[in-house]
Amino acid sequence: MEGAIRFAATSGGIFIDMAIHDIDLMRWFLGSDPVEVYAAGATFKHPEFVEAGDDETGAAMYKCANGALGIIHVGRTAAHGYHIETEIIGTEGALRISPVPEKNLCMIYDKNGAVTECVSGFPERFAEAYLLEMQEFVDCVADGKKPEVTVYDGTKSTQIGFATTQAWKTGNIVKIQYN
Repeated sequence: MEGAIRFAATSGGIFIDMAIHDIDLMRWFLGSDPVEVYAAGATFKHPEFVEAGDDETGAAMYKCANGALGIIHVGRTAAHGYHIETEIIGTEGALRISPVPEKNLCMIYDKNGAVTECVSGFPERFAEAYLLEMQEFVDCVADGKKPEVTVYDGTKSTQIGFATTQAWKTGNIVKIQYN
């Protein structure tokens, strides 16, 4: 927690720091870019975040060009470990990806009840993903092919992140402008 508090003042804010990859996924899953966003944040336990111009937790709601809605919730204080999940609700059903951030397939039964160990941080949670990203990079260089994800995907997500930060700071709905 101390590291997160120290980093908060220079992080760009909770949405730039904590939600940029969620924004990437939202664009990909919904097949559309957001055109407006509303965001809010709150701090309950660590006033140091507010003193640094940040918050412990934040939520943003997006309206996309194709009419789809996206909601992102991020937080800096998960007492049980690193937690990330995705839920997609459609007209024909729903998907829930990683609802429990399990470290392994072991369930511990003791005086605390049924306990599942959780991953401690993003390097542990995404170790395989990082390896796959590096392999994709090497394959692209070796085979002379272009990656599916472009610099424009990154710049769009960053523009959305800055619009989300503006909505969070002002408390207003922000129309997202793309350059």
